[in-house]
Parts: sequence; C-alpha cells; structure tokens
Amino acid sequence: MDNKNILKNIETIFEVEFNSENHAQIIYNSIKPELSFSRNDRSTTTIQLKNKSIIIEINSKDVVSLRASINSYVRWINLSMEILKI
Repeated sequence: MDNKNILKNIETIFEVEFNSENHAQIIYNSIKPELSFSRNDRSTTTIQLKNKSIIIEINSKDVVSLRASINSYVRWINLSMEILKI
C-alpha cells in the first residue's frame, strides 16, 4: 500500500467578519487580485463578500499547500486592516 497518496484533497472554508460592510468591501477589493497572482497547481482559492464578511474557500492537494495558502490570506487581511488604520 502506498501511504504517500492517502489524501486526495483538503478543503477549508473560513469566514472573517469585519466591523462594517465598508471595511469588508475595502479589504475584499484589496485581496481579490491576489487570486490571479497566487495560482499554483497544488491549491485553488475562491473568495466572496457577504455583508460584513469575507468567505475564503481553499482546496489543496496537501497540508503544506493548505497551510501556506491560509497563512498568505491571513497576512494579506492583516496588512489591509493595518493600512485602514492609517
């Protein structure tokens, strides 16, 4: 038995809620372009704006890629929030 290919796909969905719909819209618009620049063959990501929340869905072929994608989106959201404070 080949244990290297136990996982075929890993999916996670997380929702980030903001204080206002305006902040959610601004941050959504700032991270949306990253979808086209961060494409790879190991994971795919979709994001959607829903009221005061951004919903991010990541499908990965492996845990390492999933973790890297989550970390990237969390960093971009944090950076966008910091910029809003300026």
